[in-house]
Amino acid sequence: MKLFFELGNSQIKAALVSEAGYEYLGRITNASVDQQRVIEDFDLQGEPIDAVFLSSVASAERNSLFIEQIQTNFGCYPTMLTTQHQSAGIECGYQQFEQLGVDRWMAIIGATNGRAKPTLIVDAGTALTIDVVDGRVHQGGFIVPGLSLMRQTLFDKTAQVKQASLKQPLTEPAGRSLLAKDTENGVLGGTLYMTAAYINHLVQDMEAETGRRFDCVGTGGDFPVIQGMLDRSFEYIEDLTLKGMVRVIEEA
Repeated sequence: MKLFFELGNSQIKAALVSEAGYEYLGRITNASVDQQRVIEDFDLQGEPIDAVFLSSVASAERNSLFIEQIQTNFGCYPTMLTTQHQSAGIECGYQQFEQLGVDRWMAIIGATNGRAKPTLIVDAGTALTIDVVDGRVHQGGFIVPGLSLMRQTLFDKTAQVKQASLKQPLTEPAGRSLLAKDTENGVLGGTLYMTAAYINHLVQDMEAETGRRFDCVGTGGDFPVIQGMLDRSFEYIEDLTLKGMVRVIEEA
């Protein structure tokens, strides 16, 4: 049985691959996780694990702590997956491929599995990234602040906005109103419209430039919040990075 972990900036996700197939185990937010209890939180006690695979954009300190847990619980050292010039038949578009984050690379590998059409991948995490693959070649992409990061920056770094935000907990508005009538919803609605407009415009520009219609795939913790504002239909895959990791190992 193979165990896969994705360590992100905000979340930890896990999946198992056994003779029965692939099983997504879910996700845990880093903020609510005791690093010493991650194995228990994923209910992995007693599982007969033969190999562990890890992709991470976390700090060296967090990686070290997590690897120590894996060794203690499963008696093996995890294989660290990294960005390569080519994996699973997909070629990285970066001249210095190691600069492309492993989370983006694994999402690209996961999204292109079984797809012949050009594909646009949106990963709406702490950072919002967009990548394009055409002809099994990664064409490049963009990185901008993620939805939650933009909101938190406004609440943390602007005195008057911060003061208003302290009056009630930060929650997503129940409905979509064009203009906000209070500070909190001004931030929530404004950042949501800005993020959605950016994605919509980029999809439109890419299709106009290439003359081709793209398959659009979304992932990341903030994507379900954004999805309803998008002009194009996106396939949302919560465990996209993990599926990419599995594909890399299976096609190695």
